[in-house]
Amino acid sequence: MRKSIKTFLKGKNFNVLELLPKDKLSHGGYNRFNLVSVISAILKSDVVVCGGGGILQDKTSLRSFIYYYTIFKLSLLLKKPVVFFGNSFGPLNYYFSRVLLKDLLKNDNLYIFARDPVSYKFSKCFNENTYLCTDPGIMGLSDKELSFEKKAVIIPRKIKSYIPILFDLKRKGIKEVVFLPFSPEDVNLAKKLSNFSIKGLKMYFSSDISEIFSSSIVISERFHGSLIAAFYGKPFVSIKDEKFRRFFSKYENNDTYFANNLFEVALKLKDIQPPNISKKMKEECVQMYRMLEKLLLNIIR
Repeated sequence: MRKSIKTFLKGKNFNVLELLPKDKLSHGGYNRFNLVSVISAILKSDVVVCGGGGILQDKTSLRSFIYYYTIFKLSLLLKKPVVFFGNSFGPLNYYFSRVLLKDLLKNDNLYIFARDPVSYKFSKCFNENTYLCTDPGIMGLSDKELSFEKKAVIIPRKIKSYIPILFDLKRKGIKEVVFLPFSPEDVNLAKKLSNFSIKGLKMYFSSDISEIFSSSIVISERFHGSLIAAFYGKPFVSIKDEKFRRFFSKYENNDTYFANNLFEVALKLKDIQPPNISKKMKEECVQMYRMLEKLLLNIIR
């Protein structure tokens, strides 16, 4: 997602300053965990763009929410316009977080490209500069040669055992199961899960997302795993991912592709069909980037 936005902005001749982790500073940019470095980058900018995602939530980390809030609030205090480009809001478990987010959204110098209808409706209550868009990462998805082999891709996050589903997949004629992590923190779990042995199933670990292109079903605990599967028309089940459910509702408003647990996954596998929404996704994403370019040119003038 970050790469897609950066490529677009550079292609339109915008100079891009990035806040990066310390181990990525060799590629240029500013240390995102150094206050002086962050302030320096903000002061040198005409506008601050937040490159999408569900970062303004405290379900996984209150510290992370406060970190991002501080950067955006600091930018606004320094009179820099802020653009939320393809963001979602929530869930927010703490009253304190909800107060801070509302305070942020009320600023007239903030522009919001919401990626799902729920976030759009919430933001619109506080800020007229709110637009319903999509996920900016779609811009980086190009046409691929697809096939439907007897292979399932599982994108894990928290579930420690997929054994019940593995037997269901085998009964459906699946011959291979790939455990594919979508985050560095999921690598060890994916490797561990791939070590299970079930007669008649070949199971292995991979970090190559092209495994999805030849799969016949994707089971995902990660937002962008489900997104890629949906974009390429792969039958998929998203497990306990409310952010993706909210996002996907603007394309297909049903529960076919969602499950809260492995038992529900097994039920969904019986009738799952390939989605056909890539054209609409791409059209909305192209329009979204056009809007961003127009907005930035108006702000910087």
